[in-house]
Amino acid sequence: MQIAHIGTNTYVIIWSRGEEVLASLREFLASKNIRAGHFTGLGAAESLEFGFYNLETKEYERRRTNYDVEILSLTGNVAMMDGNYVVHMHGVFGKRDFSAFGGHVFSIQVSGSCELHLTVLDSLMDRAYDETTGLNLLCGMR
Repeated sequence: MQIAHIGTNTYVIIWSRGEEVLASLREFLASKNIRAGHFTGLGAAESLEFGFYNLETKEYERRRTNYDVEILSLTGNVAMMDGNYVVHMHGVFGKRDFSAFGGHVFSIQVSGSCELHLTVLDSLMDRAYDETTGLNLLCGMR
């Protein structure tokens, strides 16, 4: 993982082949004490786990890929919950047949490269469990 700090509140993070994105992103956030932010990204993956949240069952319907995909778009935010760094990431991915799919991202294993632009916010964003949806939702900034 390569990191460039650009300006006062922006990082460019680049992962290489074989690296896992979400776990190392959480480690980076903790090392810099980044408690709130938003990001966009793109790249290529050799495998990933993603899901669709079912409001009726209050569970994610998860899927895994074990084939190369283009990461057409990653977007998300960084917040805190119970002292833990939470990365909420969604993605759109392209297959070799030019079809696309996406959802909530749980893990990405990089094939070629993955590039993320992170904007750090001065505020602290918190998440809390919501009984109605069963999700850990943003509940405020301070």
